[in-house]
Amino acid sequence: MAKKLTCDLLVVGAGPAGSRAAMRAASNGLEVILIDSKPRIGERPHCGEFVPYQVFTEFGLDRNSILHKIDHLDTWILKDKAQVSYDENSIRSNGYLIDRPKFDRNLAREAASCGALVMSSSTFVDFASYNCVIKSVGEKVTVDAQYIVAADGARSSVRNKMGLLVEDCAVGRQIETPLATSSSRAMVFLDQELYGGYGWLFPKGTTANIGIGLLPTNELTAARGLKSLSEMLSRIGMIKPGWFARTSGFIPGFGIRFPLVVENILFCGDAAGLAHPITGAGIAQAVFSGDIAGEIVTKAVKSGVSSVLEEYHNAILYRYGAVFRHALAKKKFQLYSWWNDDFPGLCNRTWISFKGYRKREPNA
Repeated sequence: MAKKLTCDLLVVGAGPAGSRAAMRAASNGLEVILIDSKPRIGERPHCGEFVPYQVFTEFGLDRNSILHKIDHLDTWILKDKAQVSYDENSIRSNGYLIDRPKFDRNLAREAASCGALVMSSSTFVDFASYNCVIKSVGEKVTVDAQYIVAADGARSSVRNKMGLLVEDCAVGRQIETPLATSSSRAMVFLDQELYGGYGWLFPKGTTANIGIGLLPTNELTAARGLKSLSEMLSRIGMIKPGWFARTSGFIPGFGIRFPLVVENILFCGDAAGLAHPITGAGIAQAVFSGDIAGEIVTKAVKSGVSSVLEEYHNAILYRYGAVFRHALAKKKFQLYSWWNDDFPGLCNRTWISFKGYRKREPNA
């Protein structure tokens, strides 16, 4: 007979959204189980590991995962990688490069300290009647949970089992490599080859994350795009040979995924499509959505009124609805116009650090 667990809230995914939801609910006295498929929570992140400084100040997060301070974002619109010909734009951008595995584990540990049961090497398998089936360290376990927070990433298993969209993803690929000279300037590379995406160099002291995110085409895969970018950066002396880590993953690329609430299930973070449609940034949204989800599930459990879950939908739209609608309009125009001759003009109109981004697109 399969082992059975009972809880008020089952949280699937111990990233920033899931761990924050678990912490909030557990600190309010709920019985919470937090599961994550990774053997070691936080390992092998495919994100660039850059966060705006407000993430730490607004949410009061542990700062010991901070590796390096960033004060500027330089954007290169590449014209010719062979000759390294580009247009450049620079803006003030205060933030931090973080150790993402440590960041995620700190949040999971905080959830545990508040009373949540945290289980790594544990995956969501399916729904069975009114229960969930998970597989934990090879053993099938039935979980009788009153509510579920699905925070299991862009290719969410919970969404998939419910027949909801999970295919609207870009591909991210990244290496950590030795940096030639330490810098406080992050860099973004807009390149017509990187369809619907961009490349980045995020310095971390003596090393840097070099990565790309794109919608793959027959002409260019993520692997080839990253190789081309890293070769250019090596050729001009920004990075040294070799690498310490290689990662890849999926990024939701087309805005908030509705519905955000289905019966007793709330979707958070990347599972809810809360990655910016243009930049792919999502850590701040993940932390916020987890916070709100944990508080609203607490309210539902203590009041016995499940309809209060709709407050979660309203809170997400209030905070991100207008921002994401604008970004998605820019994204759609960007993809429609990507192969036009005036790629620099398109970048100036659709990339977030240029003034043209502020203007609304027709019918947006």
